[in-house]
Amino acid sequence: MTTREQAFQVDNLPNLTLSRSPPTGLFIPPSTCFCINDSYILDNSIPSDQLAEILERRGKEYKKHQARYAPSIVPGTIFWHTLMSSSKSFSILNALLFAPSNSPLQYPIQGFTVRPMVPTLIPGTILQCALVVQLRRANTALYRKNLIILETDSLAEMNKLLAKVTYTSTVYHIHTGDLGSLNPFQLISTGKHLMRYMAISDQVTVTTKTFMRYKELKLLIRSLRQHYKDMTLIVADDTHEPEKIIEENVLHYIMPGGQGWFAGRTLAVSQVTTKYFLWVDDDFLFTEKTKIEDLVEVMEATPVLDVVGGSVDGNQFYFSINYDEGDGVTGGCLEKKSNRRFHSVPNFPQCHLVSGVVNFFLARTDAVNRVRFDPKLKRVGHPEFFMDGLGQLMVATCSHVSISHQPRMMKPEYKIFRHPTSEEQDSKKRLYHYKNYLKCIRFG
Repeated sequence: MTTREQAFQVDNLPNLTLSRSPPTGLFIPPSTCFCINDSYILDNSIPSDQLAEILERRGKEYKKHQARYAPSIVPGTIFWHTLMSSSKSFSILNALLFAPSNSPLQYPIQGFTVRPMVPTLIPGTILQCALVVQLRRANTALYRKNLIILETDSLAEMNKLLAKVTYTSTVYHIHTGDLGSLNPFQLISTGKHLMRYMAISDQVTVTTKTFMRYKELKLLIRSLRQHYKDMTLIVADDTHEPEKIIEENVLHYIMPGGQGWFAGRTLAVSQVTTKYFLWVDDDFLFTEKTKIEDLVEVMEATPVLDVVGGSVDGNQFYFSINYDEGDGVTGGCLEKKSNRRFHSVPNFPQCHLVSGVVNFFLARTDAVNRVRFDPKLKRVGHPEFFMDGLGQLMVATCSHVSISHQPRMMKPEYKIFRHPTSEEQDSKKRLYHYKNYLKCIRFG
């Protein structure tokens, strides 16, 4: 038999025995993440005399969290998943399982976790004897029979080469696993026009948060009624001296004064009883281009989506998040990139998958309630919700639905509360450091 005829092919594997731990001598590359230039090092937000104690306490809490959500180990498939929030949802497919080398090549068959669309070293790939190795390159969208051929007489050199082989997913998705023999993946499009025959007010509730902006809020309500007469609006209000808003189909929830931006958002969403809610700021204006039905159509046709944003005065304000959870000891590395998106949503070329969107979006009520808006963020906060939801929420942005913004006329008494203090900014960084388990963050 010639050397090339002895070539090993990954799609002709015998039945394999599962192993819960890598075999002895297996090379697994380090997973420490690296902070890119201009990142904020979050250890610097902690007073130096408290850093050691906080790092120790954070590490203990992280281990307890991992133990609480530890997955059951069952046979499965290679799985990739993006994780980062303090309320991670672990899957049984996260457990790393290895196939002992009944065949010459040994490799992970489950639990190989990668970041979407980022090359990742494949752990635990090792060869037991020296020969030509022929690997088929898999693609999550289309199976291609391209070959990677590695050839050397040295077993040690072969294993060094195998340790450098990476896998890159080509489809952005957070709730899926990639098989070694992949079939074309498509988001199933069903019920595309179903919502056209149902009352939109029975499916969607509009929500907003207000503070000392009753003139703007009343203009918002007036514009909503011009286009959606019967739709319910929920208002969370933490004005220190609140006015009563008595309007048909408006639920006005008065909070203790100054509770904050995210506390109000969580309160408003907690009172929604419909399948979806539409988030708007209290100084927006509904127009003829604010077609809620069009956003619902995208959501109904794409059941995996949780949040779909539109544009505000023609600007979509979307962003992507690059996150590497690192080694689990020093914390992860995160970078937010403005105006970066992934591929389009199937059947909706005007919509693209992203990590976060502007303050005008339609969302599934149950999905957002699982993540919630952290009430520690009082004055300024928006990407933090999508950071907490990374790995749990599928988000898209669409250009064909928009809302308008009222002229910005900030009252002097409102300006006092509008911008966060330096202490509040430092508190936000400490939140990233502890709750999100990050060692560095960069907003670009």
